[in-house]
Amino acid sequence: MARFHGTHTTVLAGHGFDEAGPYLLINDIDEATQHRFSVRGRTFTLKQLPQRYCVGRFDLLTHRKSVCPLSIELLPTEKDDMCPACREATGFNPSFYYAETISPQQRSYNETPHYVYLAYFSPQHIKAGISSETRGIERLLEQGARAARIVGRFPNADEARKLEAALCAQPQVFETMRASLKARLLAKEPYNPEAACNTLDARAGELAKVPAVHEAGFSLAEPAQDLSSSYFGGPSPDVSELQLPEGHESECAGTCLGMVGDKLVMQQGSFGYVVSLKDWKGHAVDLLEDEVAFEYDSAPQQISLF
Repeated sequence: MARFHGTHTTVLAGHGFDEAGPYLLINDIDEATQHRFSVRGRTFTLKQLPQRYCVGRFDLLTHRKSVCPLSIELLPTEKDDMCPACREATGFNPSFYYAETISPQQRSYNETPHYVYLAYFSPQHIKAGISSETRGIERLLEQGARAARIVGRFPNADEARKLEAALCAQPQVFETMRASLKARLLAKEPYNPEAACNTLDARAGELAKVPAVHEAGFSLAEPAQDLSSSYFGGPSPDVSELQLPEGHESECAGTCLGMVGDKLVMQQGSFGYVVSLKDWKGHAVDLLEDEVAFEYDSAPQQISLF
């Protein structure tokens, strides 16, 4: 049994996507270092421990993440996953347009070019949002959009927000989505990339006819795109049903087929499972490489993973 970083205290600090695919961001508290653990194709067991620590800080302009310099341990009941010092150093507020004041870091970030997108989660769940151009499509991947269409590019966040607000005022366009809903849709909603892109294109065509949306700078110039390759290294698995395992909220194990947002898609034998890591962030974890330390108690119906 090979434990990631031996006897050191390791903390799940987040997740992301790079050229090698999806990864978990792991902070080593003892060495004050940060590591990317690529998950796709790897066999491992991940166990959540009760201790919680600050996940560190994030530079809004360089997008570099770093460990908490004070290695602050958080109370188990603390809702935030940053200590006050790291929160102030980061200065990010995703709902900046509702805030009375914003940080200098946020102000500089807002002045970078931004785009507006429609993100597909199911035919009935399309979300609008904005992201800085400097982040590429990382924002789309972090939240687990199955497909997406960019519908406007703007010189700054304030201009982009005008279109986002106009879109979210329309029926059946979501501004936020709960992590539990995303997990359920991933596990239970069949995904067809062509149908998803067609749905986005059709919805975009309808929205373009709305005066308030059109006047806010809505554009049909860019086609919808399937994001499966970023999650799975190719097409999404041909899955008719996945399991949301019960009774294993603090552990997961198997071979990772990929990761959609913060949802691991794991395989044990012929069965697939979706494990949401949203509530794991900031927790100390045991990461056992090349080890399946337990078997899920129940299995879904027989499915074809590929």
